[in-house]
Amino acid sequence: MWTISPDRTVTRRLAVGAGLLAIAAGLYFLAPGRSAPGAAPEGAVPKPPLRTVAIVKKELALTFDISWGTVMPPKVIAILVREKVPATFFLSGPWSGQHPELVALLKRDGFQIESHGQAHVNYSGLSNAQVQENISKAQTILEQVAGTKTDMVRPPNGDYNRRTLQVAESMGYTVVLWGTDSRDWMNPGVGAITSRVLRLAHPGDVVLLHASDTCKQTDLALPAIISGLRSQGYQFVTVDQLLQDAKAAQEPQPAA
Repeated sequence: MWTISPDRTVTRRLAVGAGLLAIAAGLYFLAPGRSAPGAAPEGAVPKPPLRTVAIVKKELALTFDISWGTVMPPKVIAILVREKVPATFFLSGPWSGQHPELVALLKRDGFQIESHGQAHVNYSGLSNAQVQENISKAQTILEQVAGTKTDMVRPPNGDYNRRTLQVAESMGYTVVLWGTDSRDWMNPGVGAITSRVLRLAHPGDVVLLHASDTCKQTDLALPAIISGLRSQGYQFVTVDQLLQDAKAAQEPQPAA
């Protein structure tokens, strides 16, 4: 029986009751199959980011991110064109809008153009609506400038979580990361960039490189990377072609 007395029996018992309710609520939200407020939404498990394509053929894709500058992009493009190397470029929306002439150059030379998003921020720190807006804004700009619909996105800094994968997938996008990081963004030296790629490259690989001005050594390392990979027997394709070739290899062949 609850009584009101100087030792505040009722107050203490109410406090204990409130504490038990709080614990129960916490267990409810943390129980298997139930998310705490603000966690990723329930739903089908999204596809993991594309890093490497399962393929026996010695093919790989060189990919380049661009978010800043006008000095490095033409240098990289010129080397790829000279060496007849197809590649995939992930372009940020703002950079593409500011430098349509360079986007036109990529388009003219037949490179695959995909999205690097809008604001260069980690997607995992954004709400679902903000992730969608980031991808949509870049998509609009790239469609206007390049005249092509993008369906691949490389999140800034390679940052993602299950929730952001779900958002991208719901918009029809494949999230593309990399199997080999050249680390050219660290400017570790031409030899370090080259040896790392030649050592880690593998069939079906998606190689991360950059053509932003902040990366000072990519153009110097690129010729040796290309010649070194060719000497290892590799052929260069775009990410899109890599996926097509892998799919074709898995399809049953007609009987002779």
